[in-house]
Amino acid sequence: MSRITKYALSDLYEMSSGISSTKEQAGHGAPFVSFSTVFNNYFLPDELFDLMDTNEKEQEIYSIKAGDVLITRTSETIDELAMSCVAVKDYPKATYSGFTKRLRPKKEGIAYPKYMAFYFRSELFRKAVTNNAFMTLRASFNEDIFTFLDVYLPIYEEQVRIGDMLYAVECKIQKNKEINDYLSYQSSMVV
Repeated sequence: MSRITKYALSDLYEMSSGISSTKEQAGHGAPFVSFSTVFNNYFLPDELFDLMDTNEKEQEIYSIKAGDVLITRTSETIDELAMSCVAVKDYPKATYSGFTKRLRPKKEGIAYPKYMAFYFRSELFRKAVTNNAFMTLRASFNEDIFTFLDVYLPIYEEQVRIGDMLYAVECKIQKNKEINDYLSYQSSMVV
């Protein structure tokens, strides 16, 4: 059995807010990660279809690199707060929504990104978030919650084995969805 080590989330990641944008910036420009992309995916898609007109300075400040975790910062319900999505590659020129936060790893070799994608979506982590969140009009994931959260991780090599296996399964699930969507579309065209 593997040894599990407790880490403060704030010791492993630095947290940054997303870009504040206007309606006029949307729909053209550089790749952009929206709230819905983060909410609906364990991993960022290979290609980002949303666009946002951003400059080089914004692209540097709100960059997305391999290993980054994007996490929703607000929700109408506490149980949908802090849904996460992990980048497994760099996304040059891409930025991310102001309705999300970016967790960027501080150190390598402690938290394996593919493992963390599933850890952050696990019942254990989700429960920790809901226990520490507060609700006014909307639930909010902020610096206070971030500093109170701990993660419990097996040794790095075990994270790699587990993360790579789960990532391969997730890739197959996504490919099956694409095939089903295509077949559904094709059958609707025949009618």
